Amino acid sequence: MGKKILSRKSDRSPKIILTADETMMSRYRWGIFVGFSTCMPRGIVPDWFYFSVFSPPVPSKNGRALFADSGLRIMEASLATVFGDDDVAVVHPRNLERVAGRQTEIIGVSGHDFLGINPPTSEFVDMLDIGPPYNRIKFFELMKKPVMREKIVVAGGKAAWQLTDETIMDKLNIDYVHLGEGEITVPAMFTAILAGEKLPRTIKGKDPDADAIPNIKGATIHGLVEISRGCGRGCAFCTPNMQRLRFKSLEHIVRDVAVNVNAGQTAISLHSEDLLRYGARGIAPDEERVLNLFRRVVAVKGIERIGASHISLASVYHDPELLSAISELCYSVLDRDWIGAQTGIETGSGRLIAKHMCGKAAPSEPEKWHEIVTHAFGILDDNNWFNAATMINGLPDETTDDVIKSIELVDDLKGTSSIIVPLNFVSMRGSMLDSEETFTIAKMTPEHWQLLGVCIEHNLNLTPKLMNEYNSAKGLKSSLFCLAAKYMANALQKYVKTMKKGEAPTERREASKWLNPDLSAM
Repeated sequence: MGKKILSRKSDRSPKIILTADETMMSRYRWGIFVGFSTCMPRGIVPDWFYFSVFSPPVPSKNGRALFADSGLRIMEASLATVFGDDDVAVVHPRNLERVAGRQTEIIGVSGHDFLGINPPTSEFVDMLDIGPPYNRIKFFELMKKPVMREKIVVAGGKAAWQLTDETIMDKLNIDYVHLGEGEITVPAMFTAILAGEKLPRTIKGKDPDADAIPNIKGATIHGLVEISRGCGRGCAFCTPNMQRLRFKSLEHIVRDVAVNVNAGQTAISLHSEDLLRYGARGIAPDEERVLNLFRRVVAVKGIERIGASHISLASVYHDPELLSAISELCYSVLDRDWIGAQTGIETGSGRLIAKHMCGKAAPSEPEKWHEIVTHAFGILDDNNWFNAATMINGLPDETTDDVIKSIELVDDLKGTSSIIVPLNFVSMRGSMLDSEETFTIAKMTPEHWQLLGVCIEHNLNLTPKLMNEYNSAKGLKSSLFCLAAKYMANALQKYVKTMKKGEAPTERREASKWLNPDLSAM
């Protein structure tokens, strides 16, 4: 590998630095879901505009990031228990070469989509075909820094599977890749590296019990606080389904919330695969545990808003009273009259639900999926929840009839407060469908274009409402954001009619040349 552990000198640099590319080290303006814009290809707006208005860097103090990705924060805490707070630093890439010194020996790099090939990145790049995605560009920029050739580099995180090919590792100056959860194995791995032990270049982590996951030591981006891991519904395309379901204690969650509030963050986003199943022993929500969670969180002094990273439509459908109780509690105490969350529709086809995600409708049968989705969206709407939902094009064994059922479902969701994003199926290592072929624009049928058209039309109809919300935040950059959003919305309008007819808005029929990364320049 050509790198050596550097001798420890008396400088004040940390022994271990944790970082991520610039697209992951931002307090995305106007909310955490704006972070999905980092999956867009370069070229829609100028870089200076994007990284100033949409995705400005997190602030730092003495070179250490004041806010960081939740996974980095948890790994920071795990390593600090072994190496001490002073020897573990989370650093923005722009400060990396200033903070790394003679005593720095390991740089850990985290990422959700290192190579820009996961959804939704692959979808945006393939459709627009104007350039590589921001997340890939900034990751390559990070790995080209001279300091990455001088130190031992370990990559990990959700997208670590993308980097396990040793040819890719060598091109990108990566010495080791860690797969899976790292609270147990990463500290042991780093200890062995520092001791000069010979290790395999790819190491698989072990799942810790919930009480073995440490509390964070620094604030997370947009106050994201993990309350559980894993899912348990069994969706074959999804990697969180492969994780064992565990719940953090209320005391643990409240401590992490307090860390964020003490850093000045008044908005907290509770992170799980399904908020309503916190503490559940089976598929049905445990209402009292969920309500206790919210009572404890809203009682933390300084909180003004609460959001949720994910919520299951089946949980909403089967327990509407719980959703209403949560909503009433939040609205009666906090300074906001709506709550945001992400959810997965994935398809309108009960057949595909039964084939690839039979637990998604549970405890109902997969055949009820259309009813579950439409009723759940109505319940969410009635309680002022705004939802960002996903659909998947090109699931294995998908038929024309399956796609038509998805189109019909989107039509039935008109008027709801939601964004519906159709994503092309991506075969991701670690899922049960990782041997299947990724779906691209080259395989799209007229029905797929129709689905894309009705989804975009649905989203554009909601644009005025969203702009009113963002315009309530005064300031030049809020105005610039709204202008940019309106510009992009107007640009999309002309394609919607074409797609709704089942016609492609482009003559191109092959996958975008930007879909896969070019490592030749590395």
